[in-house]
Amino acid sequence: MSVDYDLVVIGMSAHAHKLVSLAAQREARVAWVWDHQVKDAYLNIAQIDHILLLLKNKISDCPKSERLQLFAQQISSIRDNFCQAEILEMLQKNGVDVIVGECKFQGKVQNTHILEVSETAFSERSRAFSQRSLSSRAYAIAHDITPQRKIFGLAEHNYLTANQLLNLEDLPNSIAVLGDDSHACAIAQAINFLGVHTSLITAHLHILPNVDVAIARTLQAQLEAEGIEIYTNTQTTAVSQIEYGRTRIWLDNHTIDCDRLLVPLAPKEFYFPSDRHVYQCHSDQDIAKIMQQTLQTDFWRSVSTPSFSTTVDVLTTPTVAQIGMTELSAKQKYGQDIYILESSTENSLCKIICDHKGLIHGASMFGDRAKLVIEAIAIAMQGKVKIQNIAVLQDLQITEQWEKLHRDCRQQAKFKNWFTFRRDWNI
Repeated sequence: MSVDYDLVVIGMSAHAHKLVSLAAQREARVAWVWDHQVKDAYLNIAQIDHILLLLKNKISDCPKSERLQLFAQQISSIRDNFCQAEILEMLQKNGVDVIVGECKFQGKVQNTHILEVSETAFSERSRAFSQRSLSSRAYAIAHDITPQRKIFGLAEHNYLTANQLLNLEDLPNSIAVLGDDSHACAIAQAINFLGVHTSLITAHLHILPNVDVAIARTLQAQLEAEGIEIYTNTQTTAVSQIEYGRTRIWLDNHTIDCDRLLVPLAPKEFYFPSDRHVYQCHSDQDIAKIMQQTLQTDFWRSVSTPSFSTTVDVLTTPTVAQIGMTELSAKQKYGQDIYILESSTENSLCKIICDHKGLIHGASMFGDRAKLVIEAIAIAMQGKVKIQNIAVLQDLQITEQWEKLHRDCRQQAKFKNWFTFRRDWNI
């Protein structure tokens, strides 16, 4: 049985967009299913972070007392300029079929999975529906993923999501954000910047648990200095509604009350069959695997998945960025066979992990230049460029640190070998 596509991508996450773009560049026949209703004006979580950053930059000169009144007007204009139609048009020029509508798998036909789509016309004026059946050699499920939360009353509670936040006419006086990842931190800082009393609740010892501890704690201190109440190492056990429509949150052995609870991403249930031709796509590593296993151009070449370092971008002010290993993970894997290099100023902190030859295994940074520096390091890591040859690190005096450590270690090794020689020969 012939199929319609080489790859069908389901979901609207940033990783979905990246996978679709890369597949189209290889001249593959690709469909991208935006599985939501157009009237919801859905944006993925990375786009929401970017919109909130643009909002902060736009009204940063306004007094804090006026920002709440400016929110609805300014966020509406920024969101309207952030046009999904432009993304759609660009992809369609590259041969991608963008299909808007709800979808579900409907069994197999001759060992090929069939995806049924209730398609919605991509127009605010049209609400026409049509049914389509798609067949493909491979499928990728690429929704924004939601942490599993076992909290009594949460499923029934009228909490806010990040998408709903952008559509509010008036912001409440207080919001508690449940989460500790890059998106929760960026959203908490943005709404606190607008003048909303903000709390951030995490079960981990610090925010950004997958980021280097020193970098994460530096951002945490910044957010607390701005007035955000951060509850760490705190289990959220239940939520309930109290008088005047407010929310009570039960934390370990105490409670906090707020006007609204915000959970950045709403849980999304989507059934997909367990099959080697159906992939999950939530990281750059997943994208590399899908590209290699489904879109390789040399039929006889054995499949090998290239390794991609994990990257983190936190769109706070200042920003946080990270690639590869943290200090803790590097020490667990390599022990003492690594160097930990640091550069700190009043407004920034940078940590680089490299081996004794100068090859970088990971880097983390807090500061206004974090994204630029980490992007340069990512390119260097991919090309196996050594730390002493990266120009951007010379500005941070990281290169000088590496040269001094390397020189000291060589001198220590020379002394050790000399005394070992004298002991062995009793000289």
